[in-house]
Amino acid sequence: MVTKVTGNGQPFLNTGSRAANGRKGAEMATELIERLHRESASPAESVLKLYRKVLAVFYIEERMKAFARQGKCSFVASSRGHEVTQAGIASLLKPGYDWFFTYYRSKGTAVGVGLSLTDIFLGMLGRKGDPNSGGRNMPEHFSSRALHLVAQTACTGSQYLPAAGVARAVKADGQDAVVYVESGEGATSEGEFFEALNWAARESLPVLFVVQNNGYAISVPQQTQTASSVRKIAEGFGVRAVEMDGTSFDALYERVPDLIQWIREGNGPVLIEAKVVRLDPHSSSDDHRKYRNDDELLHALEWDPLLQMEARILEDQILSAGEMEFIRQEVKAEVEKAAEWADAQPEPDGRDLMVNIYAETPDVKKVGSSPRYISEEPITLIDAINHGLREELERNPRVVMWGEDIADPKGGVFGVTRGLTRMFGERVSNSPLAEASIAGIAGGMAIAGYKPIVEIQFADYLWPAAMQLRDEIPTVRWRSNGTWTCPVVVRIASGGYIKGGPWHSTCVESFFSHIPGWRVVFPSCAEDAKGLIKAAARSEDPVIFLEHKGLYRKVQAKTPEPDSDYVVPFGSGRIRHQGVDVTVITWGSTVYQALEVARQCEQRGRSVEVLDLRSLAPLDEELVYRSVRKTNRVVIAHEDSLTMGFGAEVAARIASECIDALDAPVLRVAAKDSFVPSAPTLEALVLPTADTLHKAVEQVLRY
Repeated sequence: MVTKVTGNGQPFLNTGSRAANGRKGAEMATELIERLHRESASPAESVLKLYRKVLAVFYIEERMKAFARQGKCSFVASSRGHEVTQAGIASLLKPGYDWFFTYYRSKGTAVGVGLSLTDIFLGMLGRKGDPNSGGRNMPEHFSSRALHLVAQTACTGSQYLPAAGVARAVKADGQDAVVYVESGEGATSEGEFFEALNWAARESLPVLFVVQNNGYAISVPQQTQTASSVRKIAEGFGVRAVEMDGTSFDALYERVPDLIQWIREGNGPVLIEAKVVRLDPHSSSDDHRKYRNDDELLHALEWDPLLQMEARILEDQILSAGEMEFIRQEVKAEVEKAAEWADAQPEPDGRDLMVNIYAETPDVKKVGSSPRYISEEPITLIDAINHGLREELERNPRVVMWGEDIADPKGGVFGVTRGLTRMFGERVSNSPLAEASIAGIAGGMAIAGYKPIVEIQFADYLWPAAMQLRDEIPTVRWRSNGTWTCPVVVRIASGGYIKGGPWHSTCVESFFSHIPGWRVVFPSCAEDAKGLIKAAARSEDPVIFLEHKGLYRKVQAKTPEPDSDYVVPFGSGRIRHQGVDVTVITWGSTVYQALEVARQCEQRGRSVEVLDLRSLAPLDEELVYRSVRKTNRVVIAHEDSLTMGFGAEVAARIASECIDALDAPVLRVAAKDSFVPSAPTLEALVLPTADTLHKAVEQVLRY
């Protein structure tokens, strides 16, 4: 093969000589032409469209290398070597109907689905007007609602579960759309990749998994990742899987259209392990010469997809050498024009910095409703949640629910969802014992327009889902600058006092309240539980709905049942007991300790005001400050451990806004900084009690 080398060391074909390396010959070319004839009135036009896209990727990468050297872009991950797989498969799909989940090396896919050159450069440079994220997301992360190109994170492998979730929505809607999700082979070592294969195979979801195997996860070779192969791993989960030469557009057109059609016909997922090459370093901060020798790098150039495509185009006489050079210069000019225009745009000014973290909502004090009770007979907190879920399932056909053991006849390990499967069928179903799957599939279905309300059986066991619950779900609105939303509701059983020991007693409100994007609520009585679960089911934001196991059937938590119109707005606390001498601010199980202390103090002539926050994010600061300015003394009580508990945040805000109104230090009563022991006597020593709270109240009253 005769080549000429550009100034940056990248080769271009100079003659029409044939590419070597065992490429299939005239037989494949004939087969290719026949296939293109079936799919297009002009097969040559289809090839040239893909050629122009592959060329565009080349020139984009060259321009981005220059921008990186100039310090104008912080991160560039070249897709050179992957571009035929990415642009080629994307060109066989239907942007705007099919769905696309990419990763940090996906410029070929972005070009393939039709994202404009200016939008690509605006996203890479993070300039004002960037339609991908408004400069919020990293370079290489593209987004377009019109194209169904979903905004991604940089987390490796976490895109697979949301992609399967979108596929679940597509199937539920009766569409024949395909969900394309891609990564390198390194990401397939992540557990969420395995979980996505499992869920997609189990439910025959229309997912096209495209793993681009260039042999390296940064510097780690594939043999360090697995003793198997990606294809074999997928087959082990029951997924149809194929290996193909991802550098050859011949192989692409020979095999991929039939695989796509197979998915569209409802046969389930397919995995393509595309063997590609990485022609450039992992990223702009990597020097691959440290772990790849010169012979290997030269060998990789022989498999350059662009070279191979040009050789085939010349051999099949689709273009002459002169015509090919003309197209090169034409595409290069288009790319340069877009790059220069984007580079001339200003940096983001930050005026909308805090917009699109949450949905734009009305003042919480102006929404909601007063309870109208449908029965004077009190119901338990667990029944209130069940009834609220039932009413929202009836109200909104897009509400779907799943979790471990939640389907009938069991209806959850605590019985919260009992009877709902009998009423609503597959809309209330069991899931695998896999918390990341529970959350990640929910995230995808929410992106596609459903309203998942899912259950994590115990707060202690949610951590396998941490990537979805921290990096994926709450960032969707923010990272897409409002283009995409992800209004998932995650119900979590939490808290102790049930002799559950160290693995069934965790409180997690401070963890989630610290993550922007989540609404976090923690009801303490039946009335509030029903009103808040209905608010969560109607929220445009993702919601963490915390359910204290010890309150499910607690007699004191019973209330009359509000009707189906009762909704408790987020950011709205309530006064559970009026007082003037000291304020106890609390939530969850410690509400009842505070009420007991208020009763005891009242017998001695002291008046305690008890505030039940109910909603932690957002926090009803107005209610808190008003009470503090009335009583001038504050005790904060919560079940979570003391250090870094949410009470510290409440105390800090009081110190900032009400320091002039305080006549005593702000005290906190909480669990000791320990795990919760199993022995009942030890549990009682770790968790807060009414007695310890009473002592704190008496202490501030002495000032």
